[in-house]
Amino acid sequence: MAIRSLSDLNAAFDAGKFHVQRFQKNAGTAHAKIWADPTFASGQPAYDAHVGSPATFTQCVAQKNDAIFFPGIAAGEERYLVEAQMWSNQATYNGPISVVFFDLLGYYPLIDGDSTDEQAFDNTLTLPRYADGVGVFPVMVSHVAPAVQNGVANITYTDSDGVSQSCTIDVPNNGQNLVCSGSSPTAGATSCTISMALNDGIKGVRSIDSLTYTTPPGGLPCIYMVRVLGSMVLGDNLVCAEKNFVTGKAFNPPRIYDGAWIGWFDMLATGTTARTVAWFGNFTFAWS
Repeated sequence: MAIRSLSDLNAAFDAGKFHVQRFQKNAGTAHAKIWADPTFASGQPAYDAHVGSPATFTQCVAQKNDAIFFPGIAAGEERYLVEAQMWSNQATYNGPISVVFFDLLGYYPLIDGDSTDEQAFDNTLTLPRYADGVGVFPVMVSHVAPAVQNGVANITYTDSDGVSQSCTIDVPNNGQNLVCSGSSPTAGATSCTISMALNDGIKGVRSIDSLTYTTPPGGLPCIYMVRVLGSMVLGDNLVCAEKNFVTGKAFNPPRIYDGAWIGWFDMLATGTTARTVAWFGNFTFAWS
């Protein structure tokens, strides 16, 4: 049974079919006007290096403490993210923070940042959720080894309609564990994009098929395949922010499938002072 109305939601809470999950992620890489992934910091959920066979799609199916935890549900029930609460412990105000929540479906780790040869990706495993690729987008992250310069890459991918596509993006040297997806076909310092700059009209991506650097950035970046669940904005002054996905999305809370690997990217939206963040908060789930 799905939750389609406020009465359905109230009934789920009355029946005890809800869960509030606390999380704490310690400070990671300092950043400003660049998207960061707190996965690489210690805390709860646990640190996850996102490693595997180079350029091979590695599925993400959450187990216990490797992502935001939620309990299992009975067959035939549907689970939803009802609310998120977040705050940081950096008291000095340095502008608003944007946060994007996502389900990490998998990733292509340890891409060779020094090679100018075509790197064919292994897609033996496919998307474990959202199998048609609709709403799924690739995000490149500076990974295990940092880049040494701004780069450029030609990328081929299969879109959600099963059509082969290609694009050229810059891979800026934004620092280790920070997003380095670019929006320009020439090398430069891009900072504010999350998804790669794909072709017009794309509804999503099923797979990344190959990558060729024309200007190699160095390091070992990783490409995430993510499905965005929602977003919110909060201040950087110890004030807790809340996002209700029921009232705030015209009663369209994101469904959370079994095995969903829930994480987030954050970005200091204004200012130039690099800063670190320790995150605290709660996620509330309900099901019926």
